[in-house]
Amino acid sequence: MNEGAAEPRRGERPAWWRATIAAIFAATVVAAVTARVVVGGEAEIAASTAALRAGDPHEATVRARRAAQWYAPGAPHVRVAYERLMALGKEAERRHQRDVALLAYEGVHEAALSTRWLITPHAADVAEADKAIARLRSRDPRPPAAAVDPDAKIERELLAILAERPGPSRAMSAGLGAAFAAILGGLGWVLARAVDATGRLVAGRARIGFAIAGVGLAAWVIVLVVA
Repeated sequence: MNEGAAEPRRGERPAWWRATIAAIFAATVVAAVTARVVVGGEAEIAASTAALRAGDPHEATVRARRAAQWYAPGAPHVRVAYERLMALGKEAERRHQRDVALLAYEGVHEAALSTRWLITPHAADVAEADKAIARLRSRDPRPPAAAVDPDAKIERELLAILAERPGPSRAMSAGLGAAFAAILGGLGWVLARAVDATGRLVAGRARIGFAIAGVGLAAWVIVLVVA
């Protein structure tokens, strides 16, 4: 037996018990955030579908773009949103509805940029959408200095600009960082101040911690919505 190892007092929960409580709290927060994202995304997909049935491709495109911005890795509504935006763009282009086509393709581009993290979501769709944007924008009216440039040259220049994909804005990164810190800080308060020696949660002490974590969770959702 290791004499240096401290043994828990009678009735006291071991260290692994506190670690389990922390894991449960963390999983609850992640599940709550994911559920909010999925609910928001599915609602936008439903609104997009309703707009399609009503014969309003513009509104259907706007709603699909919002659904794509309710991003969670692997969420079904995200895949549906990107597929719908690409389909709407191609169909509008086929019908020579340039404004709707650009709205759809640019929705793919901007939704991916606003939810980019370690990866760019649906990078293949973004690459295809960028080519379509450059192709359509190359036919826009030009300043006199570029009036005689061939469409192919303008298209290449536009594609190069679109390919320069910056990461999330500093404001968004700071907001998400502060929200995440509040969530962790609130849970840390609960573990440090509201769990007694036997591993029981003291509700009166936990209120402050849960309030801080709740504010952080709300801020996280708000940043994702307005990004």
